[in-house]
Amino acid sequence: MYNTGILSSQPSKIDDPIFEARQTYLKAIRTADIDLFLSLAAEDIQWMPPNDTTVFGRAELKEWLEEYFEYFRPDSYTEPERDVKVSGELAVERTSYMISIAPVKGATRIRDDGKMLTVWKRQSDGSWKIWRGMWNSVKPIGSGTNRYMARLMQKKSRTK
Repeated sequence: MYNTGILSSQPSKIDDPIFEARQTYLKAIRTADIDLFLSLAAEDIQWMPPNDTTVFGRAELKEWLEEYFEYFRPDSYTEPERDVKVSGELAVERTSYMISIAPVKGATRIRDDGKMLTVWKRQSDGSWKIWRGMWNSVKPIGSGTNRYMARLMQKKSRTK
């Protein structure tokens, strides 16, 4: 297991084979860069967002990301906890996150804290790609912490 220092703001690169890929992932989230995000996804990725259906494959993931970034832009994202366990061709990464999301259409900023589990798979060229990913908020459902609820709130405010 690789522990990056639970209270440290600086991740550790020591013996962490997915460190650079994770840094690219963070950049893709912070900049809403869909192409960069997709470059990290395995062809057969399964992405399991909270309160939503499972996304299968890169094409569906691209559609999901396009819709997400149509409504939201992360304006801050940090991971106070992160650990990684490698077993053969797989790396299992557990993180906690804190995110602030600015709705594109001017609704109230969303602040969320949660946990994420990402399974990375080593590719034949030696690179690591996200093979499975799921996360959830530690906040109660309905508190505006997921895209479904936030979109619903935006739609309601437009109809008034």
